[in-house]
Amino acid sequence: METRITSTPRVGRVLSLAAIAGSISAIINVLLFQIGLTTGAIPGDLIIPNAGEPLSAVPVIIASIFPSLVAGVVLVILNRFTKNPLRIFNSLAVVIFLLSFFSPFSIPNAPMGMVVILELMHIVVTGAVLYIFNRFARS
Repeated sequence: METRITSTPRVGRVLSLAAIAGSISAIINVLLFQIGLTTGAIPGDLIIPNAGEPLSAVPVIIASIFPSLVAGVVLVILNRFTKNPLRIFNSLAVVIFLLSFFSPFSIPNAPMGMVVILELMHIVVTGAVLYIFNRFARS
């Protein structure tokens, strides 16, 4: 059985699914962020490298939506040039997901609670993208 999404890529559909995945993950991740702040797992005064300021909801939203949109573009490209775009996309997504687990450990002096919540946020984005693309992107 061929897993080709469509014979020609429907960019609008895939990108709208990516926006939906990003929006869902942004909402969940902002909730996780707020839980982290409230419980003290995420310190409000820990400066994030490259940002020069403490973590806030805005970077959480951006870090949820942007990767989802990039994933949509990747899926459109794979659909255009491969016979099994979802299988390749899923494999690529798993590899990138596993690599993303290293980034929270790069924050100097990050408490373990913060690392755990950031890792959960990665799971949320990856889970939303994989679920929505595999469920709704097929023709």
